[in-house]
Amino acid sequence: MGAVLQSPPTPPRSRLRAVYDRIPPPLRVALGLLLLFSVAFSAAVLPLFLTGGPLRAEIAGMESANAVRDQATTVDLGIDNVGDRLISPICVVATFSAPVDVRTVVFQGLDTIPVRDGRACGGALSGGEVISAKLTFVPRATGTIKLRLVAAQGSREIGPAVTRDVFVSAR
Repeated sequence: MGAVLQSPPTPPRSRLRAVYDRIPPPLRVALGLLLLFSVAFSAAVLPLFLTGGPLRAEIAGMESANAVRDQATTVDLGIDNVGDRLISPICVVATFSAPVDVRTVVFQGLDTIPVRDGRACGGALSGGEVISAKLTFVPRATGTIKLRLVAAQGSREIGPAVTRDVFVSAR
């Protein structure tokens, strides 16, 4: 009796491989590109929504100022989002050591926001972004006034306070 040679058994094909083999090659390429785009898009966009760092913004660029009693004075400043989260709304809180009528804050030269209770809020500030703001007020007394400014999100202060002197003359 002669020996019958048999070929070794083939390993079973995986179910996933069988599905893959049934997909036409042009469709495989399209699905691969779609998968690659989805991964790249997720890697670029998801961190913008999922960042959990602290909210932090700083008032920058303001120097001591000169003013005249009973005349509108404008102070230029910058607001720097030193964190990576979106701050919305971005607010400027201003307090003075002497009688002052605080009028408006102009954000980015576009939005003129009236100051209420020492606070003006307008727009949003993206992570790492710096915007300009102009604070307008009318001093009611002569002498040196201490101006304290701090960035806030709504009613919550989110940065260090900056204090500057405003020298007010009679005329």
